[in-house]
Amino acid sequence: MKELGVSVPLFLSSELYPVSQDFARLNTVLVEAYAAEPSRGQFQRITEKLRALGAKFELRVMASHGGTISTEAKELARTLVSGPIGGVVGAQYLARQLGFENVVCSDIGGTSFDLALITGGQFAIRTQPNMARFVLKLPLVEIDSVGAGTGSFVRLTPSSKRIEIGPDSAGYRIGVSNPDSGVTTVTINDCNVVLGYLNADNFLGGDVKLDRQRAYEAIQEQIAAPLGLDVYAAAEGIVSLFQDHLRNEVISRVLGKGYAPENYRLLSYGGGGPVHVAGYTAGLNFQDILVPSWAAGFSAYGCACADFEYRADKTVQVAIAHARADFSAFASAINAAWSELKERVIGEFAKSGIGDSDIEFRHHVRVQYVGQLNDVEIQVPFERIESSEQVQTIIDRFEEAYSKMYSRSARSPELGYLVTTAIITGVAPSEKPSLPEEPMGGEQPDGDDVETRPVYYKGGWTEAKVYQMERLKAGNRIKGFSVIESPNTTFVVPTGYEAVLDTHRIFHLKPPSKTIRKTGV
Repeated sequence: MKELGVSVPLFLSSELYPVSQDFARLNTVLVEAYAAEPSRGQFQRITEKLRALGAKFELRVMASHGGTISTEAKELARTLVSGPIGGVVGAQYLARQLGFENVVCSDIGGTSFDLALITGGQFAIRTQPNMARFVLKLPLVEIDSVGAGTGSFVRLTPSSKRIEIGPDSAGYRIGVSNPDSGVTTVTINDCNVVLGYLNADNFLGGDVKLDRQRAYEAIQEQIAAPLGLDVYAAAEGIVSLFQDHLRNEVISRVLGKGYAPENYRLLSYGGGGPVHVAGYTAGLNFQDILVPSWAAGFSAYGCACADFEYRADKTVQVAIAHARADFSAFASAINAAWSELKERVIGEFAKSGIGDSDIEFRHHVRVQYVGQLNDVEIQVPFERIESSEQVQTIIDRFEEAYSKMYSRSARSPELGYLVTTAIITGVAPSEKPSLPEEPMGGEQPDGDDVETRPVYYKGGWTEAKVYQMERLKAGNRIKGFSVIESPNTTFVVPTGYEAVLDTHRIFHLKPPSKTIRKTGV
């Protein structure tokens, strides 16, 4: 090929992903070759355009492990699902700034409902994720996604006339209420417009005009008439089913990990999150429910919060019965892998002109009990293993992490320990956004900024107060039923609820059982 003057890209899975599970590794290198690599050209065109406009910075993109990488990085398959990952990273950063460690991240867009847990300040990493029925072999922030967004289609099953929501969706096209969308099937957005929760004249700040009557007629024809229901009752029933589905997902994710809502705060973001957060958290006793005023762009904010970080993994498969057994072979295998991975990370940063003296290296291993299938990732406080005490530290940290993930009673030290993977992450300094800080105002919002409109809630019409989000001040307490609008999202505060805006422009939603006491926020 050289003689012919032809350049052919060569992708070796053993070079890109030196980890076990050959089939998953093959899938990953196929994604790299056929999907990720062509995107490199697009990134280069964006970079050239930015430079032509005078930009001096390097273009980076969110990676699957929760850090940003250069568009010149060797592996670009790690840029999969970077949007939802940005939200989780942003939640972690926000939690650190506000001083708490346990967060349920909930993101509703037009297509899906994405959930992730941050426990003890850390999110979990999957090393063998399933993407569109392809099992891959790369580190991916653990996010559970459900096909239930505000654009989800609503239909009746032909045989039983049962309401079905999703999983297919109108996505960015909104629904029937958007006359230019070409959508003919009712969506959750259409129900919200008909019920008065969404302002038909203020979608995207008024750039997209919605037709409420068009949505009404579609619900009447497709749902209400076949069921013998009033249109508004049908629309409210659909929204209730949708929110019940989301609430069940939240419960199953939290309880399924062995945790309780009482130990977590829930963060709601995405364009649709604030509309439905009161519904999908009803009856769940979270410590707090937070809605940032920049909820619609929160995942983009999270990308800006992420570290400039490269991660390299290598399978080692080194067993050790206890801290003093086979110490020499154990230490040699791990240290050699760390050294190799460190050089790889240094090489990636060098493409951005960053030397190894400016990189903070973090050393990790994945450990499991011998004979079990699931390993646990832990960070260790040393760069090399040079003593049996350090091996004991690995064992202790694994036992602690295992106990949190499963339970103390599930620990099985008699099986011995297997270090499956050695990991190095390198972090270079990068600018992070700062939280807004505003002085506290009074509890009552400015009366001149309040409008009203009728909304349908719990089987009847009620007069809702309508506030402009940008005009509210820190300390304002908004009692339901209220609708807080901004150009990018709408925050619904039902009757009995109260939303309090803090100095960082984050709303704290207080359910009926908690509105009787005023907590400092």
